[in-house]
Amino acid sequence: MNAARVLIVLSITFIGLCVNAGLTPRQPSAQDTPAISENCADCHEGKLETLSGSVHEIRIGDPNSTVSCNGCHIGDPERHMDDPDEYKLTNPADTSVQVMAGICAKCHSTSHQQNMQEFNVHAENDINCSGCHAVHSNVHPTLLKEREPELCYTCHLKTEGDFARAFRHPVADGIITCSECHLTLDETHRELSFRGIAEVCWKCHNQFQGPFPYDHLATVYFSTQEGGCLNCHEPHGSNLPRMTKQPYDAPNFALCSQCHSVPKHDNNDRHGSSFAGVPCNDCHVDIHGSYDNRYFLSPALRGQGCDRCHSF
Repeated sequence: MNAARVLIVLSITFIGLCVNAGLTPRQPSAQDTPAISENCADCHEGKLETLSGSVHEIRIGDPNSTVSCNGCHIGDPERHMDDPDEYKLTNPADTSVQVMAGICAKCHSTSHQQNMQEFNVHAENDINCSGCHAVHSNVHPTLLKEREPELCYTCHLKTEGDFARAFRHPVADGIITCSECHLTLDETHRELSFRGIAEVCWKCHNQFQGPFPYDHLATVYFSTQEGGCLNCHEPHGSNLPRMTKQPYDAPNFALCSQCHSVPKHDNNDRHGSSFAGVPCNDCHVDIHGSYDNRYFLSPALRGQGCDRCHSF
């Protein structure tokens, strides 16, 4: 074995011994640099108190504390104490999306945090973590600057109007929050994932999840439009029952006819007469998917002569 191989083997062995001994790298804590956090308070009077009671509380002298000022305000703390003007520490709120997301990710390893570094819509619009969250002097859940949905409404004015419609998700009533749906998108909206928008809806409407032997492709996320439930429903609110995008009543059945044009429904003795004004879902009852009928037809139609043309 030559010298290079010996060096590699010794290095790997040393790393393994460190891991087994619990000497793996970790983030700096208040106990590593207690004087730094104390000295911060000398100039930034009252700042440590603004963290009291939150997950970022700095408890100097507590061996279980893992938070220190320089955990978020990165830089060279030793030199900063000697010459704070020359060696400034970073204020995360003043950094780019990627830099701040990286700072927060040292502790917050969640799908939401990962998305902020990849393709979250806020990141795409140069809104970093501090756009919604504030660390100091914060009493709101998850350190949001305001409670939901008021915080979201500061930017999403149209959405606030959607929730004022006749048929809506009960966000304005305080029954659900914006993040209950949108953080689920962070969990599931991954490249090469079979999940997607529908996963959000299934949290509450799991009777439509399937899998069904006979799928209605409009409800499937990998359909042509890749809209899933949003192909037919308005996610925030609608003036139509069941929050649909278009009405499905006679005479045009607009919701269904945007995809389906079936001449037999209008030009024969049955569908053109006695069924002419019947809404589509009076017969096609399992429109999200069926276990036993490729046309999603109701078994009750057997007794009305429909089985002469349709198999059940």
